[in-house]
Amino acid sequence: MNRRPFMFGVVGGAAMLATRAAQAQGEQMRISLDTNPTHVRNRNTEHFAQRVRAELPRLAPQVFPSAQLFRDRDVPRALRQGGVEMGIPGWWNLDGIAPDAALPSLPMFYGLEPAILHRILDGAAGQQINRKLEERLRVKVLGRWFDLGAQHFYTTSKPINGFADLQGLRIRHPGGSANAARIRTLGANPVLVPWPDVPLALSQNTVDGLVTTHESANTAKLWDAGVRHSFEDFQTFNQYIPMVSQTLWNKLNPQERQTLTRIWEETVDKERGEAATAQREARDILLRNNISIKTATQQEATDARRRLMATQDQVVAEIGIDRELVAGVLREIRAAGVGV
Repeated sequence: MNRRPFMFGVVGGAAMLATRAAQAQGEQMRISLDTNPTHVRNRNTEHFAQRVRAELPRLAPQVFPSAQLFRDRDVPRALRQGGVEMGIPGWWNLDGIAPDAALPSLPMFYGLEPAILHRILDGAAGQQINRKLEERLRVKVLGRWFDLGAQHFYTTSKPINGFADLQGLRIRHPGGSANAARIRTLGANPVLVPWPDVPLALSQNTVDGLVTTHESANTAKLWDAGVRHSFEDFQTFNQYIPMVSQTLWNKLNPQERQTLTRIWEETVDKERGEAATAQREARDILLRNNISIKTATQQEATDARRRLMATQDQVVAEIGIDRELVAGVLREIRAAGVGV
């Protein structure tokens, strides 16, 4: 396996010497991502790593993109077992370990505005999820979550002009029981496919389409794999959770821990702004590459949310999400004026 770091920009000689010194002392900080180097998560993780190298040079973090080390679904185990020191997986990869991580995938979040979602998940609800992850994975969650953006439907041959057109289609999803339940409730057949395997699954007709975001479809150039249509329904707003292994965390003194969490916190708003811009620009790129985009009407979205809400209690029970957490967040969403 190639373990040379991918560097966003030119790494100076001092940083390279620090990397070698850290490796010699067994103080590696390998950061595993399964998206490619141009993805908004990768670009901002590189920015974070550059700042850590400057302020905490003995850590000398290295970013490994494109699943060079692990796919996101395997990062939790790798963090526990010492295979990697940091990962930033999507919450949809974590509900098998900490069921509360599936909270943002519940029907009550369907079509939610990012500002409302941020208020909820940057607050007490997100902190509860972070604590559960820390307890079960023996990790430290560094702080607020990175954004990816809204998730939609994409298909290869069949245009989706409304939810009825989803009937019987095999739709890839990234993981998570609620993602699968949503696809099934809306009439399609959910198929779990890890992100690095998506282009092959599409080109070989293993699936008829997928759920993902405009930015991810763009950076993977899914038009080359046969994607021709998109149906925007803003079904979930996806985010990534920053986790550092407890082994690495235990090596840091209090000042170093404070510095690492401060650098992360100072990175988040920049990443979120860039993620929003990336989604808008990616949509334009998809159109230029002959992917048609149909947007669900407000009435279609409302009807879909009502259908999905009828399944929420069952989904919560199946996944094992804390019912009090769900009830509290539902009150917050209703207080924000969202009809659920």
